[in-house]
Amino acid sequence: MELQVGETDAPQQAAVAKSTAISFELRRAARRARTPKPNVSGGGGFRARRSDRVFRWFVVVSFVIVFVMPGIASAVYFGVIASDRFVSEAKLVVRSSGDNSADMLGGLSSLLSGGPSNDSSVVAEYVRSGAILDEISRTIDVRKLYSPGTIDVFSELGLHASREDLIKFWRKQVDVTVERNTGLITLRLQSFSAESSLDLLNSVLQISERTVNDLTRRSEKTRLSEARSELNLAKHALEKAVATLRDIRNEMGILDVNLAAKSYSAIVTSLKLELAKVETELGSLRDNNASNAPQTPALEGRASALKEQISNYETQMAGVTATSRMGEKNLADRATQLAQREFEVEIARNEYEAAITAFESARLVMEKQRAYLLTYVKPKLAEDPLYPKRGLWILVSLAVSGLAWGGVVGAASLVRDHTA
Repeated sequence: MELQVGETDAPQQAAVAKSTAISFELRRAARRARTPKPNVSGGGGFRARRSDRVFRWFVVVSFVIVFVMPGIASAVYFGVIASDRFVSEAKLVVRSSGDNSADMLGGLSSLLSGGPSNDSSVVAEYVRSGAILDEISRTIDVRKLYSPGTIDVFSELGLHASREDLIKFWRKQVDVTVERNTGLITLRLQSFSAESSLDLLNSVLQISERTVNDLTRRSEKTRLSEARSELNLAKHALEKAVATLRDIRNEMGILDVNLAAKSYSAIVTSLKLELAKVETELGSLRDNNASNAPQTPALEGRASALKEQISNYETQMAGVTATSRMGEKNLADRATQLAQREFEVEIARNEYEAAITAFESARLVMEKQRAYLLTYVKPKLAEDPLYPKRGLWILVSLAVSGLAWGGVVGAASLVRDHTA
C-alpha cells in the first residue's frame, strides 16, 4: 500500500514542478513585455522579428555613413588638407582735393557731415569687378597667386579657369563694405600667403585711387580740350592779323606811321626854316631898294622851290591832291588804315594771351590730383592665418552630420511603424 502511494506522488510532483516552471517563465515574459525597449533594438516583444534585425543594421550602417565618415572626412580636410589663408585689411575714405581741412580729423568731420559719398560706392563696385583684375594682372600674376599647386583643390583656383571663373573666385577673396551714412570703406583681401595678400591690397588701393581721379577728371579733360581748341583758334587769328599788317606795311613802304609822321614833320619844319631865311633875305633886299640885285632872282626861285616842297610834304601828310583823288592815299589815310590793322593785331594778341591763360589754368587743374583714398587704417603684413577656422568647421560638420543622421533614422522609423 505504501508503494502505491509513493508511485502516485511522483507524477503529481513532476506536474507541480512543471507548472511552477511555466508560471515562472510566464511571469518573466510578462515583465519583459512590460519593460519598454528602444526602437533601434526592434521594440518589445517576445522575440525580435527579422525586419527588426534589418532595422538595427540599417541604424548602424547609416550612423557610419552619415555621421562617422563625414566627420572623419571633415576632420582630415580641415585638419590636414585645407590651406591657410591670410587676410590683409585696410580702412579708407574718399576725399576730394577741394577739402581744405587742416588734418585728417577735419577731413573726417566734413565727410561725416556731408552724408554718403558716391565715390565710395564706385570704389566698392570697382574693387569687385573684372576691370581691376585686368589692371592688377599687368604687374601681378593673379592666377599664379591663387593657384599655388597644393592638394587643397577646393580652395584654389583651377589652372584652366576661364576669365568668368577668375572673377567669381576674386569676388570670394575680396570683402568690401561701405557704411551708408559716412562713406567709410572697409576692404579685406585674402590670399594663400601674407606677402601676396599685402601686395594685392596695396595694388588695389593704388589702382582704385587712380580710377577715382580718372572719373573726376572727365570734366577737366573736356575743359582742357576746349581750352586747347580756343588757343589754336586765337593763335591762328593772331598770325593772320600780323600777316595782314605786314603786307599793308610792305605795300605802303611804312614801318611805323608815327615815326614817318615825325620824319615828315621834321622835314617840313626844316624846309620852313630855310624858306624863312630866304624870305628874310628877300625882304632885306627890298627894304634896301635892292630888288634888282643879281641875287634876287635866285632867292625868289629858291623860295618858290621851298614852298613847293613844303606843299608836297604837307599834301603827303594830310592834304588832298589830284593823285590822292585818283586812289593814292596820304599819310593820314594810311595811318588810319594801319591803326585799324594794328588794333586788330592788338585784339588778337589779347585774345591769344587770354587763351594761353585759360589753357594753363585747365592744364594745372588737370595735372592736380582731384581725389585721394585716405587710408586711416593702413594694411599690414598678417602674422597668422585667419582662415580656415578649422575647429569651428569640424564642429559644424559634425553637427550637420548628426542632424542628418537623426533625420534619416527618424524617417526610417516612421516608415517602419506605418508598414509594420
